[in-house]
Amino acid sequence: MDEYEAAFGTTAIVNHTDPIFMAGFGNDRQASDYNDRLWARGLVIDGEGGRIAIVALDLIGYFNAEIQTIRSLVDPAAGVDYVVVHSTHQHEGPDTLGIWGPDAVTSGADPGYLEFVNASVADCIEEAAAHLQPARLKFSTTVSTGLSLGLDVEDDGFGVSDGKVLAGDDAIAPDTDGRIVDPRLSILQATRLAPPFRVLATLVNFASHPESLGSNNTRITGDFPHYAREAIEASEGGLAIWVSGALGVLQGPLDIDVQDPEAGQPAVRRTFRWAQVHGEQLAERVVAAIPKKRGRPTARIELVHTQPVPVRLDNPFFRFFIAIGVLPSDGLFTSGAPDDSVGFPFPPPFDPIPQALGEDLHTEVGAFRINEASFAVVPSELDPQIGETYRARMLGAEHTFIIGLGNDEIGYQLPAAKWDDSCHACAPFILAGVPEFCPLYPAIDCNTVFENNVGAAVDPSISGALEPLLDGLHD
Repeated sequence: MDEYEAAFGTTAIVNHTDPIFMAGFGNDRQASDYNDRLWARGLVIDGEGGRIAIVALDLIGYFNAEIQTIRSLVDPAAGVDYVVVHSTHQHEGPDTLGIWGPDAVTSGADPGYLEFVNASVADCIEEAAAHLQPARLKFSTTVSTGLSLGLDVEDDGFGVSDGKVLAGDDAIAPDTDGRIVDPRLSILQATRLAPPFRVLATLVNFASHPESLGSNNTRITGDFPHYAREAIEASEGGLAIWVSGALGVLQGPLDIDVQDPEAGQPAVRRTFRWAQVHGEQLAERVVAAIPKKRGRPTARIELVHTQPVPVRLDNPFFRFFIAIGVLPSDGLFTSGAPDDSVGFPFPPPFDPIPQALGEDLHTEVGAFRINEASFAVVPSELDPQIGETYRARMLGAEHTFIIGLGNDEIGYQLPAAKWDDSCHACAPFILAGVPEFCPLYPAIDCNTVFENNVGAAVDPSISGALEPLLDGLHD
């Protein structure tokens, strides 16, 4: 509370226990200070065909069970047909999932804080719905190409780099040695219908992990999206909303360099100055791409969404963390019925290791269209090459948006053909601290892409549910 009041000069409302365990890198990274506030930023769009609320959270991720709570809290009088709650996936805020607590076997999530977030998001949606006004909508798409300097071997000049090249990626992207990114900046802007046509909101969609401060930072921040939003608002007015796209496997800023216009040289990595430069350069690219035309004065909305989508849980690490209470146990099902049972299925000598026994987790996907733009809502950290297949199905759309970590956070989604099962297969040996005894040792790939992954069934399940919805947008 003292640090908050010192940073922002306003009375703090205590909404989290002390310490705050920061999410996204390792355990026991405790927050020490604040750089900027974290937000739930959203808008409600009403038009012919329905009313949609889109809210972006400055958080690492948010489970579907909490989204369901948020939906139950929204006053029916708000008249919202579809609620989308997205997490930017920034790595410099509170642990809202549980896996970054003081140690590997203690949750870092504070239930009281989750209740605060839920209420805040519901308030955000209700406030927006209560203040609807006639507006024009316009869309644009630009790219981040040229925003980074290409000094690092991982930096191809797209303003985002690929930190995990998978088997076969070199054949898909030979010009970049298998590095695959999505450089699109998709933009939605709402302006008042009548003169002076002031900007109400600008929503930007970009595929890059907000983790530029790295693992050593202990100051709460929204990372580079914070600076991008501030710069967009300074230029355009209104509210800026940042939505992360297909940022999985592992698209991010950690291996790129950007030119500091004040210093005349590359900004120092892992600093707030770097985050500011990068955020402002992204904002400049966005502002330059916003069309000067007034936009369409009506919104035609096509809305399709489905839930639940069952996904088989193959990850023994997740099953262990659910069994010991690090991850919540209310999301597993067997044959469609909730299943919070725990057992000891490993053979000796690993039989003391507990495992949650439910077969599936339930998540959701969504798709909708607003005028000339189509949107895919995915619950995962999506590989950009899968994102491209989704965009290809958005026939007739002039602009396409991928809302990653939408209404859930289930981890990485990569093509099933590129799945490496070595980490999961060796899980009991790893959990017991003897990975060298696994028959696959030393060929064990426990990179975060595979360790923090529900399993090989993710992409077939998610794509199998989402692709028909995308096809249905233009039937």
